[in-house]
Amino acid sequence: MRRSNNYIILIFFLVPVIINAQTRTIDSLKKNLWESVSNEKKVKAIFELCELGYTLHPDTLMSYAEKARIIAGQLNNRHDEVQAMYYKSGALTTKGLIDSSLDAANSCLEILSSEKITDPVLQANLFNQKGRCFMRKNQYKEAIDMGYQTISGAEKSNDVLLQIKGKTLIGWAYLEMGQTMEALSWHLKALRTTSDTLLLEKYGILFANLALNYNGIGKKDSAFYFINKAINYSRKHENLFALSNSLAIKAQLLVRSGQGLIAEVPLKEAVEIRKMIGDPFYIVSDMSQLGLYYAHNGQPEKGIAICNEGIALARKYKIETKLFFLFSSLAENYKVSGNVTKYAETLENIIRLKDSVYQKNSAESLAEMQTKYETEKNSNIIAQQKLALIKKNYWLFGSAGFLVLGIIISYLLFSNYRKKQELKNQLLLKEEKFLSVQAIAKAEENERKRIAADLHDNLGAYAAAIASNVDQISLHQNPETALQELKINSQSIVSQLNDTIWVLKKDNLSLTAISDRVKTFVQRISSSYPKINMDVIEQITTDILLPPAQAFHLYQITKEAIINSLKHSSAKNIRVNFESDTQWKITISDDGKGMSALNKIMGSGNGVINMKNRSIEAGWKINWLDGQDGGTVVQISPTTN
Repeated sequence: MRRSNNYIILIFFLVPVIINAQTRTIDSLKKNLWESVSNEKKVKAIFELCELGYTLHPDTLMSYAEKARIIAGQLNNRHDEVQAMYYKSGALTTKGLIDSSLDAANSCLEILSSEKITDPVLQANLFNQKGRCFMRKNQYKEAIDMGYQTISGAEKSNDVLLQIKGKTLIGWAYLEMGQTMEALSWHLKALRTTSDTLLLEKYGILFANLALNYNGIGKKDSAFYFINKAINYSRKHENLFALSNSLAIKAQLLVRSGQGLIAEVPLKEAVEIRKMIGDPFYIVSDMSQLGLYYAHNGQPEKGIAICNEGIALARKYKIETKLFFLFSSLAENYKVSGNVTKYAETLENIIRLKDSVYQKNSAESLAEMQTKYETEKNSNIIAQQKLALIKKNYWLFGSAGFLVLGIIISYLLFSNYRKKQELKNQLLLKEEKFLSVQAIAKAEENERKRIAADLHDNLGAYAAAIASNVDQISLHQNPETALQELKINSQSIVSQLNDTIWVLKKDNLSLTAISDRVKTFVQRISSSYPKINMDVIEQITTDILLPPAQAFHLYQITKEAIINSLKHSSAKNIRVNFESDTQWKITISDDGKGMSALNKIMGSGNGVINMKNRSIEAGWKINWLDGQDGGTVVQISPTTN
């Protein structure tokens, strides 16, 4: 069948076709559904998806809702069946099948009542759903009534989000009726329902409505402020329904403020998202907006065509609430084109629409509903106060009874306390003795390990130097000098043991003191390695103090790093850099073979293992890296500042 809908063709050329559009949230929830094993978990996962509501395409939403209803029926879970029907009602509304949606919502409410299924939140959501249907049928009075019932149920169940939805629904109805100040009042009530910013962000459509309110009373700055918030929040929480509405409203604000040239960008994005959602109600709304865009940009012929097509589509789907906006856009285009006759006819249609809306939604009826709501609200408050008083009385009497009972129980327990306490003390003494023995054994084991590590680190350097001296003697290379060095290195072993004892006797040692000791160590062994240049550099802006045990560990780690370079790297230069500002760091670098040489000793060498163990014990991190120009770099630093 040939399609004559120019609007759809226009959208096709404006934006690329998008198939199976997703958001990260939808993908995540679908993954949860696929991973669900039991039917109970599947239903729960489907409901989480359905809660996205208007972000999903209505056909997709209806498919998920029907699947959940079937599984709930198999589980004989009547409540979940009703909830699935509620989601189906929402999908029917989006598809423009308003009467079918109302029938589904009414059936849900009837089942909840007749089968005595208690769920005030689900019931309030159904009232809100019916309110959406009445809005699309141009029955604002009924929509407001549903808003009051939504708020009433939400207050009973203390559901803040539902209270916001109910107040927003009422404000929306007043906005559609042209009562902008009353609409603004309700939307501000919704905004002030909670101070939970995150909850308000997730309901971004409220900010879009506030933008329309302020635009209606001529406050352009406030209108743009709230519409930008609505767009940002909708993007942040991936609410496509609220995002498309907000973008369309921003385009409208730009057009009406004389910025029509930049209105096309948000309007195109809104149209693109509408295609994902597939809601004729908002497609018609966009058509009226496009008509207004053409009127303000000197293209009245296109505007007249799109508005007439939108009017036909609105009548087809019985979307009476959008006829007023379509006729208003049509009138603007006739006015721009200079067609006075058609302009007058269109204004008459607008007047007839306003009269019809007023008859359906008289001020007297609205006042009666508000009085009814206030009366019910006061009754709820009185009931809650009575319940609180009853609870308080029960609490007082209960407390007195518990006090008497507590005294009796305390007396009975105290009579056995001394006997149990004596037995407990005996057991504690035995346990303390056992733990003391264990602690001593553990301390002895730790001390043995520490001494083994210290012997390796303290004596290893000079043992290596002695080995070098022996090699020189055996090769007849300066034997007298080598013998002299051999004597010096042997004495250094004894001296280093004395250094160890001296370090451990100190209260605290500064980083500068440790650097000085490393310099002394380098000076002692440098003559044994005449072909290797060794430097110790200080960049200490803020000196720090370390406890003896940590100072000892740091000194030994640095020494071991130097020894490893001397023994394994074949380096010509070794550099030790002490840095300290807001945080200290020690770097030992050489220009030798690099990590390939070090890897040979990483698995088997006690030196590297001891360096790691000392770092862990002191709470530091130690890393072995490749140097930028070759060689190996060892870095020691604290894990935190």
